[in-house]
Amino acid sequence: MLAKSGSANLRKGVRTMVTIKRNFSTKQINEALKKGGDIKFEAGEYVLKDCLILHSNTKVNANGAVFVRAHKGRMMELKVSPETTKYKGVHDVEWSGGAFVAYHVPDNANVISLFHGKSIYLKDIKIVGCRGMHSVEVNACKDTILIGLNISDQSPKADETFREAIQIDFANYDGLKVKGAKPDSPCYDGTHCDGVYIKNCSIKDCPNGIGTHTVSKGNKYHKNVHIEACWISTDHKDIRLYGFDGCRIVSTSCNILVGVKDKAHLNSGGKVSLSTPKHNKNVYIEDSDFHNVTIE
Repeated sequence: MLAKSGSANLRKGVRTMVTIKRNFSTKQINEALKKGGDIKFEAGEYVLKDCLILHSNTKVNANGAVFVRAHKGRMMELKVSPETTKYKGVHDVEWSGGAFVAYHVPDNANVISLFHGKSIYLKDIKIVGCRGMHSVEVNACKDTILIGLNISDQSPKADETFREAIQIDFANYDGLKVKGAKPDSPCYDGTHCDGVYIKNCSIKDCPNGIGTHTVSKGNKYHKNVHIEACWISTDHKDIRLYGFDGCRIVSTSCNILVGVKDKAHLNSGGKVSLSTPKHNKNVYIEDSDFHNVTIE
C-alpha cells in the first residue's frame, strides 16, 4: 500500500536550489526541469508556449506562480516515450504550489498527465479551465499522492460528460496519446495504477470528480486507491469507480457510483464486449456524508 508520508523518496545528498525567473521562456524552464534537483519558481505569471516536462529526482516549489496556457496540448506531464513500460518511467517527483490556467487556449487536452510514473507527489496546486479532457490524469502509475488540489471550471466536449477531474486510467492507446507512439507501441502495455492517495482536494464545476469511465479486458484492476477528506460538487458523479480492486473512501461528502462495465478498452485501442461484466472488488466507504450511493 502507498506510504502516507506525503513525500517522494528523492535522491539524497547535497542539492543546489535552482531559481526559475519570471522572464524565463518555456524552453528555458524545461532545460532547468531536465536537470532535476531542487527548483523554485519566482512568484508571478508564466506564459507556457509548450508543455512542461518533468524528469526523475525533481522537487519543485511553485508557490505564487501562475502558469497560463498559450499553446495547444497539455500543460505539464512526465517524460515518457513509446518504449516506456510498467512503472519504469519518471520517478521521485515532488511539485508543490502554483496555479495552472488552461482556458485561454480552449484545446481539448489534459492539464496534467502522469504516465508510467512512480513515487509522484503533487500538493496544493490550483487547476482552472480544463477543456474537453481531464484536469489531472493518473495513468499506469505507482505510489501517486495528490494532496490539496483545487480544481474548477472543467468543461467536456459535446456528448462526453463522462470526463473526470482526476482520472485514474490504464495504459491504452485511446486513453493517452504519446508522441511517436502507435497502437502496438510498448507503452500501451495495459499497466494499471497501484497506490493512489488523494486527500483534502476540492473539485467543483466539473462534469465528474474522481475515478474512471473505462475498464480493461482481462484480470487487471486499479489497486490501493485511498480518497479522504475531499470536497466535491460536480454535474454528475463525484466519485466513479469501475475496475477497482481495493478502494477506501473516508470522510468525503459526495455521491458515488460503484459500477460495472459490459465493454472494455483494448490496450491497442477500441472496445470489446466482455463475456463476464467487470465489477469492482473491496470497496470500503467510511465516515462519509453521501448524497447518493449507486451500486450496480
